Amino acid sequence: MPEETVAQDQDRATVERADVEIAIAALHPERFGLRRHRDGWRKAFPGIGEVVFAPLGWQHAQCTSYDLVDGALESIDALLLVVRLQARVWGMPPEDLVPVNMLAILPDTGGTVLVAYREELGFNSDGWLGFAISAGSRSGVLVSHMLGVREEQRGARDLGWHMKLLQGYEALRSGHRSAVWTYDPMRGANARLNIEKLGATVRELTLDKYGVLRSELYGNVRSDRFTAHWDLVSATTHGRLEEVRTGRYPGLAPDAIRAIPEITAENARDLAQNAPPMVRYQIPADIDALMIQGAQLAHTWRNEMRDALTPFLTIKSARTSPGPQDSPISIGVDTRFGAYDVVAFVSDDRTSNHRQNWYVRRRRGGQA
Repeated sequence: MPEETVAQDQDRATVERADVEIAIAALHPERFGLRRHRDGWRKAFPGIGEVVFAPLGWQHAQCTSYDLVDGALESIDALLLVVRLQARVWGMPPEDLVPVNMLAILPDTGGTVLVAYREELGFNSDGWLGFAISAGSRSGVLVSHMLGVREEQRGARDLGWHMKLLQGYEALRSGHRSAVWTYDPMRGANARLNIEKLGATVRELTLDKYGVLRSELYGNVRSDRFTAHWDLVSATTHGRLEEVRTGRYPGLAPDAIRAIPEITAENARDLAQNAPPMVRYQIPADIDALMIQGAQLAHTWRNEMRDALTPFLTIKSARTSPGPQDSPISIGVDTRFGAYDVVAFVSDDRTSNHRQNWYVRRRRGGQA
């Protein structure tokens, strides 16, 4: 190998190491008020007290815990409790949960199983507050699978945000430079956390990512999912986290989006052909409330979302090839590349009796 090539590779490796070191410092838990506590972290939260954030591994099958089943206390281990909490948060059947034998090996992939709990109560049915599950990858991209927060604590004290910060910090330390995860585009609370408070960007929509979901939370609906991309070494990401930490992030003002063209199922293709620099799309104020009001209304909105977003975002869908459809070799993936990314999420409750939620999409190369 020529000496010049070797020198260039060494310079590139030096720059990459420096980028990672800067990123680790930017996402260091102490910047966000967490204090080292054995193998994990702790922080005092108003109204909760001391909260412990702990990584779990195979060894935590030896950690005693308990669950409450029909009012009776049942002794179980910490990993099995995480399995049961998945069912509790999403209402999914047992076959759709990440089992104990997978939770035990995820840290071996460079991923993490993080839990949050009240220090005074412990990690059990009474004390648990949240959990986050992710898998590592040799591509340098962490694949985050689940983030769950106890229902009465959601949106109140940023527990989910803190867990994502720790997940990102540990990802950097294990050699990852970015993270990805999927979420339901119709859920404004998730969009606010992912896009606004973490600074992630949505690049693609996958149709029926998990098939038809059987879930008490979602109902039996299509599982169209956004994929959030979180660049852990980006100065833009670090700046967003710092602004959120210090309460200085203003977000996009609701009035500012009024001048941005609005996507509807009817105008989507014509609007995409005009290629405006930015577009907006409205989602329900509360998809769960809409489901209660009328499941058909929610299903109709989800179907219209496909038509509205397809001309703008990168779309992934299952492809069927000629041959028997019960043969795995006959099924592949089609990717249709779009020119827009989701870069902002705005909520406005000033002009009507209910909140209006908007995604803002920016054309790559367009002027924001």
